[in-house]
Amino acid sequence: MQALFDLGTVNLAIPAWQMALYIGLMGLCMIWRKTKCCLLTTYFFAFYWGYYLFAHDFLSVAHGDSTAQSAYIGFGLALVAFSLIALFYEER
Repeated sequence: MQALFDLGTVNLAIPAWQMALYIGLMGLCMIWRKTKCCLLTTYFFAFYWGYYLFAHDFLSVAHGDSTAQSAYIGFGLALVAFSLIALFYEER
């Protein structure tokens, strides 16, 4: 019986509303059969959640240097741009 009570005390590292938003967006993309949209949504949320969960560690290692955070965001945006190019580029 104690195991059933333990199921109710789940401690998630990612807020539930963000997970619900992700699942809702993925559901819509799958209903509309937009595979590229699913991939971009997954990449965006993975990038965001990685920063959300490890921002404290990242900033403590960078010693509060804003250039390290700018580099993280810059390289992340560059990866998004390369992903968009790769997903939407069609060779004819």
